[in-house]
Amino acid sequence: VFTHSPSRALNPASTEKLITGYTALRVLGPGHRFVTRIGSTAAPDTHGVIHGRLVVTAGGDPTLSSAGLDYLAKQLRKSGIRAVTGGILLDDTMFSRVRFPQVGTTTLDAGDPGPLSAFAVDANKWRLDPGYKADPTAGNLQALRRALAKAGVAVTGRLSVGRPAKAPRPLASTSSHPLSTIVRDMLKRSVNFYAEMLLEDIGAARGQGTQPGGVKVIRSVAAALGVQLGGNMVDGSGLSTYDTQSADGEVAWLEAVKADRAIGPLMFAGVPTGCVDGTLVHRLCGTHGVVHAKTGGLDGARALSGWVTDAAGHLVTFAFILSGPKAALRSANDAMDNAVRALAASRL
Repeated sequence: VFTHSPSRALNPASTEKLITGYTALRVLGPGHRFVTRIGSTAAPDTHGVIHGRLVVTAGGDPTLSSAGLDYLAKQLRKSGIRAVTGGILLDDTMFSRVRFPQVGTTTLDAGDPGPLSAFAVDANKWRLDPGYKADPTAGNLQALRRALAKAGVAVTGRLSVGRPAKAPRPLASTSSHPLSTIVRDMLKRSVNFYAEMLLEDIGAARGQGTQPGGVKVIRSVAAALGVQLGGNMVDGSGLSTYDTQSADGEVAWLEAVKADRAIGPLMFAGVPTGCVDGTLVHRLCGTHGVVHAKTGGLDGARALSGWVTDAAGHLVTFAFILSGPKAALRSANDAMDNAVRALAASRL
């Protein structure tokens, strides 16, 4: 229908979440749930005391919360456990020890993801001190010990990180919502933390729970789809200044998503709808719900990619990626929205 510098690779901002979200659904499955498990190295005695360690097996759940820790603790107490003498061992080895995505800056603001870890609690932002932000592991284990104490399970001994010598005896677990729900929430609200966690989750599913491992999986999926992503990808959210994509690449990706009868409808329903919800709730009003698209916005970048149903009932795929000084981008959203309105009014 129209192209302008379609192969030029620019910063896609949060439209990159379309790539991360679809890959996660394709690799892990829409019904996948992230499970956090607690076991022990010894059975409780007749008084409900475990003379050994609790073992937490992290599941890379981006949505694990302090309420989830409370739920795990209550399960243990309900099973009759009253005390643990050997401390807690955390197995979080499904992810790397690299805590921050490559955002291209040394500082984080409120919109940036917290430190990454396979055992993340409340998006790893419930504490803001430098020690916790450098590595949230110890703080999250302390939070678990407090939750256990509140539930009536006293834990003494050391908090440590590593692999257990043998499989622990299962005691309690908590599961996330299905992945389809998490991806939908990520796309509607543009949740950076979810995107970065999912990138490492898909890497872990193929043996390397790292950002580069996740990107490698995305590139393998692109190859399977026959899509040439026309740029560079280093994170899952599009926050990095090192991320670039071309409009051609994003349109090709979205066309492949549309052709996927199993996952395509989930992605279509998951992205914001113009003037209805998500990050488009106040944009594209008057289009009567025919626009389904992901927004993107960073200093120096604006983007909008998705689908619009035209006046003839045809589903049109589009991608706009704009780059320039902040002053030059003040009218960028209006320009993109006007282009989408023109598509919606056309009979293509």
